Amino acid sequence: MARGPVAWPELEALIGPGGALAEHLDGYERRAGQELMMRTVATVLERGGTLVVEAGTGIGKSLGYLVPAALSGLRVILSTGTRTLQDQLWGRQIPFIRERLGLRVEATVLKGRANYLCLYFLETARENPAMALDEHRDLELIRAWSETTRTGDRAELATLDEGSTAWRAVAADGERCLGRACSHFADCFLMAARRRAESADLVIVNHHLFFADLQLREEAAFSLLPEADAIVFDEAHHLEDIAAMAFGRSVSDARIRRLAGDMRRAFFAAGRDLGLTEAPLAELERDRERLFSHLAALDHRARLIPERLSERFREAWYKLDNTLIGLSLLASAQARADEGLTRMAARVEALRTDLAALLDPAPAADRGGDDEVRWVERGPRATFVRSAPVVVGERLASSLFPRFRALVFTSATLATREGFRHFRERLGLPPDTAELSLPSPFDYATQAILYTARDLPDPRERAFAPRAFELIAELVRITRGRALILFTSRERMHEAHAALAPRWDYPTLVQGQGSKEALLAKLRETPGAVLFATATFWEGVDVVGDALSLVVIDKLPFSPPGDPLVDARVARLSAEGHNAFSSYQVPSAIIALKQGVGRLIRHRGDRGVVAILDPRLTTARYGAAFLASLPPARRTSDLVELERWWAELEASGAPQQ
Repeated sequence: MARGPVAWPELEALIGPGGALAEHLDGYERRAGQELMMRTVATVLERGGTLVVEAGTGIGKSLGYLVPAALSGLRVILSTGTRTLQDQLWGRQIPFIRERLGLRVEATVLKGRANYLCLYFLETARENPAMALDEHRDLELIRAWSETTRTGDRAELATLDEGSTAWRAVAADGERCLGRACSHFADCFLMAARRRAESADLVIVNHHLFFADLQLREEAAFSLLPEADAIVFDEAHHLEDIAAMAFGRSVSDARIRRLAGDMRRAFFAAGRDLGLTEAPLAELERDRERLFSHLAALDHRARLIPERLSERFREAWYKLDNTLIGLSLLASAQARADEGLTRMAARVEALRTDLAALLDPAPAADRGGDDEVRWVERGPRATFVRSAPVVVGERLASSLFPRFRALVFTSATLATREGFRHFRERLGLPPDTAELSLPSPFDYATQAILYTARDLPDPRERAFAPRAFELIAELVRITRGRALILFTSRERMHEAHAALAPRWDYPTLVQGQGSKEALLAKLRETPGAVLFATATFWEGVDVVGDALSLVVIDKLPFSPPGDPLVDARVARLSAEGHNAFSSYQVPSAIIALKQGVGRLIRHRGDRGVVAILDPRLTTARYGAAFLASLPPARRTSDLVELERWWAELEASGAPQQ
């Protein structure tokens, strides 16, 4: 598939003195790390192989792989961990390399099916009498937009509520897609996006779509993604967990409810008697409630699926399965060449297969499956039964690595004090994988100070929270707001917000009051604002300048006790004779902590304080491993010294951009 070698003269002309980067990049400064990354990525793309790159904040890693990929003459998939980075690559970086650097490259973005409008489902939904009034209002909004959009990408519909049930009815859901039998196949937005991907040099996706597609390719010999020569995984520190979930199975009560609604829509669209569905779908609802009430009652702290199900549990599952068999037979009998009902029958059978794999009491080895863990997970909108392989390396070795001649894994946080060992072992990377570690070019010694609390109780003690809240109040006073307070649990975040917000006059924001993007915009625009947040704000937050001068982290981000997948990994490592705490839990927490700390310094002009309130950072034996992995900022455990440093910084008029 390769179309030629890397254009080395063009690459050197771009990045050398007086090159196009220097001419067109605002505020350009030569970055030795970025240039080394470009040359190293170009070499791997040309010769093949696997490369791991940790590119510290300020290196410019996006251009570090994007420029050599564009010059490679190869088709390259660029996979990101977050929608924010995916949109940044598509909306900012691709136009920059095309329009400013003059690189002639065809690029496109490909998202999951549910992001695209299905014209057939829109047509049938508007005629469905079961649609509620508010859904019809949303449908009219979607219909008007459908006449002007070129992509069918929901992201264009900024005025549509994020939780709109009408969108669910019209999205290009793979479970309901009619494929080539659809009367709108020629105009299908999803297929148009796929055709653009087939002809593009660079295809921008996200990790969830990539690994879901990888699983689809294995199970159904079908793929939305085109064949490619190489892949670059940005934000690669997410890969193990995302791959594990993609290689596992999942059934939720919401999935069964959607099945019922879609069955009614399919009968309506096919012109069949809706009365035929009333009794079996009512029975399905009763069976669903019965089974999921048993699942919710599991009393193990991780809610693991037991190897031996109780008799009542088995009866509930078997009863649901019998009802699903009846629905499958009904859809098949009524199909009479109707593709929608034919696919509904297949969808019911797929649900039965997933439930059997998740609830079968036989050990995984007896079922022909991998070493896996199965558990129940209760979310705000649905209860899930899930399974996932404990180790993903073997699956990646068979399904991912042979597919590409060149693979690049990069992130700002991949290494610990022991280098890339943890990352490589978790993904099972080949032994000849090349490594490149590029430290941030920022001067942390003068730009930042790290405050480590020594005199607080252990975070697992009840006395920790009130003492930590008092310390947060002192830290926020010193910087006069302008703070991001990061917590490892939502419960502690709300507790701290309730205790502290009434005590000060700083504008106070808390996660959940709006979208992540909206909250960050308020933090940037509101003088002295303080934002309380949890996991999703530990990364992907880029607030430049004096709008953010303080980042507080309440605890070392170890995985919470009772996480079934983490517990299974720990048990597996322990059974193999490893110290799971030092070889898995500590490195994982270090990488997460580096992400949180990295929220402060985003630019050469940024200045501020990172405060970590967990005393284990300085008192526990493993604390040294955390400290050795953090940027080389000045350190103190003395609030007086911290306040003096801050006063001197402000008095010096240190610039913030």
